Amino acid sequence: MNYYKQLVLIFLCAAALSVIAAEQNITYLEQNWSDEEREYFYFTDQGSRLIPYDYFLHLEHAENAQLFRNDKNMMSLGFIPTEASDNNPDGLPVGLARNGDHMGPTCSACHTQQISYQDQIIRIDGGQAFIDLPNFLSGLTSSLKATLDDKQKFVRFQQNILGNDASEQQQSTLKQELQAQYEKRHTYAIQNHTDLAYGYSRLDAFGAILNQALIATGVEDNTNEPNAPTSYPYIWDTPQHDYVEWNGSQSNSGVGSLTRNIGEVIGVFGGIETETTHWLGMIDGGYKSSIQASELRGLEHVVAKLHSPLWPESFPAIDTNLAKLGRGLYEQHCIECHVDMDRTDPLRKIQVRMSTLGEINTDPLMAENAIYFRGKSGKFEGRPRYYFAGNSLPEEAPAIHIANNIMIGILKNYPLQAYLAKRDAKNLGHPDVNHPPKYVDGEIIEHGEEVSDHALLAYKARPLNGVWSSAPFLHNGSVANMYQLLLPAAKRDTEFYLGSWDYDPKTMGYVSEMTQNSFMFDTLLPGNSNAGHEYGGGAYGLPPLTEEERWALVEYLKTL
Repeated sequence: MNYYKQLVLIFLCAAALSVIAAEQNITYLEQNWSDEEREYFYFTDQGSRLIPYDYFLHLEHAENAQLFRNDKNMMSLGFIPTEASDNNPDGLPVGLARNGDHMGPTCSACHTQQISYQDQIIRIDGGQAFIDLPNFLSGLTSSLKATLDDKQKFVRFQQNILGNDASEQQQSTLKQELQAQYEKRHTYAIQNHTDLAYGYSRLDAFGAILNQALIATGVEDNTNEPNAPTSYPYIWDTPQHDYVEWNGSQSNSGVGSLTRNIGEVIGVFGGIETETTHWLGMIDGGYKSSIQASELRGLEHVVAKLHSPLWPESFPAIDTNLAKLGRGLYEQHCIECHVDMDRTDPLRKIQVRMSTLGEINTDPLMAENAIYFRGKSGKFEGRPRYYFAGNSLPEEAPAIHIANNIMIGILKNYPLQAYLAKRDAKNLGHPDVNHPPKYVDGEIIEHGEEVSDHALLAYKARPLNGVWSSAPFLHNGSVANMYQLLLPAAKRDTEFYLGSWDYDPKTMGYVSEMTQNSFMFDTLLPGNSNAGHEYGGGAYGLPPLTEEERWALVEYLKTL
């Protein structure tokens, strides 16, 4: 179903969504989306096949008889609960969608934010989500195991799935299928094990995608530890960027945006086949998959319309005099990397600024893992890196090279959508090239070096419109609030708590407090370093900010 048909289908859902918002006292900020577009973003199927849909509806929590998907449990995992609607008939939380007889997460699970201030709940579309996906998956796996082991749980589950008159053969088959689902999730947990707890609001998405590619090789014990989680970035203006991802590894030119989104679905349990299909017995049709390429384009259209959120009127008023002082400091300390832009300009285009690891000095692990993870090529050995072009994959290869083959192979299966994606990119002003000019360490690097190790061992800076909503800061979420980010690294908190949705408008961050569901972020653990980006701390030849200047810059950033 294409984007426009989908909008017609969900038109009636929009009224229901408005009613839900009123009942929950949710304030939606003006971000240039209609209710129809918001509903489309929340619940459109991308092709994720995490678990059979009916199983998820009826699984109980491992430790009690409450449904695993009950609102209290899902909120404890960072999900945003919603009421049922035509496009979400069973009232799943934002970002969980049906794919045929299965369900799985969509991009809205990681890019929809909800914060609270005093007695108000504020929804920020495209913002940094709070979900703890590994903890969600661990809980789901435990629920599957408990349902297998606990006779009463299984009886209740069986009755909900099969009814009261199931034959012994049906019951036996159900248990076998449930066992298979448990083993699938348990195996995934082993293949993606890491000793580093991610906590709320971040995920090692690159690690997950690369491991799925290595698993697809068919070689056992062929994954790497996904130990470099990064924050879910806010996604307004993403289609207008020349390069995206924290390490600037993917361009938006040509088919870049569709390829990027195919990779995202691979990372969140999209089903893929790894043998070439042939149309009419001879035409190379690439790799089949569960991925919904037309919907990925539709979602990209919606995100391209999204505006960043302005500082809410219900928050404390911005001190305009202090913000004016902050603007001068922004021009001195920040604007070289975080350029100005018009957040509502329909023709806006963004050339991101990349800073290499030696310049930015933030935790290097994510950037390093992305290019240094390796594995056996297995069934992909001898196939071209880019499916029909590039060097042949050797016996052992960088994981990203194997992932490239899979993503382009899947794209090959959608020739019409690939053509339309190139047209979409052109309409957004992107050149018809694989890699447009790239800005690294203050200059445009030599053509052909855009995805070299030098260019990819780097992190991206982007315009800061809406940055007030995006704590914790740095790519790995290691700095609790904006005030802390402007301190010298040695003075930043080495521990803070995440778990509360309560927003602190003074420091531009979440309230840090220990609660039953809170997660303590320890910046001394590998991958969690809060070092670097000391542009307010006297590094890089700039004078250190005074305490008054620090607060002035925080105040100005609230205006963006």
